[in-house]
Amino acid sequence: MTARAAEGSLVIGYGSTLRGDDGVGWHAARLLADDPRLAGTVVLARHQLTPELALDLSRAAIAVLIDADPSKPPGTFAIEPVRRSVEPSSAWSHRLDPGALVALAESLYGGAPDVWLVRVGVASVEIEDGLTTVVEAAVPAIVEAVVELVARATPVAAARSTDGPADA
Repeated sequence: MTARAAEGSLVIGYGSTLRGDDGVGWHAARLLADDPRLAGTVVLARHQLTPELALDLSRAAIAVLIDADPSKPPGTFAIEPVRRSVEPSSAWSHRLDPGALVALAESLYGGAPDVWLVRVGVASVEIEDGLTTVVEAAVPAIVEAVVELVARATPVAAARSTDGPADA
C-alpha cells in the first residue's frame, strides 16, 4: 500500500430523510457537525455512499459511517469495522456499500483508513418526515459513541500515518 498523508477524521451519516428512520445518519451528522469535540473532523450528510467519497475516505486518518439497519431492534446500534468487500471495478456504479467504498479508495488512491460502521436499528422506513420516537431518543447515545470512537482512534491513526503501516 502507498503511504498516505492522513488529514483527520471523517464522519458520514447517510440515508433518506424522506423515509422516516432511514434518515438517522443525517440527524446524527447534523449534531456531530456542531459538536466542538469533533473540531477538525469532516462531517458529511449524504443520501447514499457514492464513488466521489472515495477521495475523502482515502485522505482520512479514521472514518465513521452511520446508517439505518432494519434488521436491528429499533433504537439499538452496533459499531463494527468495515472491510474491503469487493473489487471496485466489478461492483459499483453510482452507489456503494461501505466495503465497496473502502475497496474503491484503496484501488484509486492507494489506501483507506480504519473505517467503522454504526448500524442503527429502525422502527419505520415508510415515507414520512422525521424519526420515530424510539430512534430519535437513541441519537444522543449514537453521537456520544461516535465522538468516543473518533477520540480513541485518532491518536493511533495519526501515529500510523506518520510511521507507515502498522504491519510494515
